[in-house]
Amino acid sequence: MLLHSLVSAPGRTTRHKPALHATREQLNAKVEKSPQDAKLLSQLAVVDALINKETAVLEAKRATEMLPISKDAVNGPPIVVNLAVVYAWTNELDLAFDTLGPLTKTPYGIYYGQLKRELYWEPLRKDPRYEKLLTELAPRD
Repeated sequence: MLLHSLVSAPGRTTRHKPALHATREQLNAKVEKSPQDAKLLSQLAVVDALINKETAVLEAKRATEMLPISKDAVNGPPIVVNLAVVYAWTNELDLAFDTLGPLTKTPYGIYYGQLKRELYWEPLRKDPRYEKLLTELAPRD
């Protein structure tokens, strides 16, 4: 998958630029057909985080407004997780950690294995707050 090949280095997308833009256009067409679908908009925001920071942040925030956790406790948290991904990929690390913090205590939020293993969080791994989050999420004996 294109995004998986890019997540370890969100700032270095030049080689994949044509495929990335094609993916973005396909996803944007789906969003235009279903403008009230917060999940699609959230996915588009993640792709746009590799292309245009301002657009990505606006889309991700809008998606969280469209389907807040208070309205949908199952589908809302993954949309907030995507907002954190957008912040991480656009070098807004403070906002990424501020967004992830509450998700560690939210059902369907972020889990230890996701934070530890998924490449989405690569931009956060050198920050001491990353280890703190992992410690909070670590399984207890």
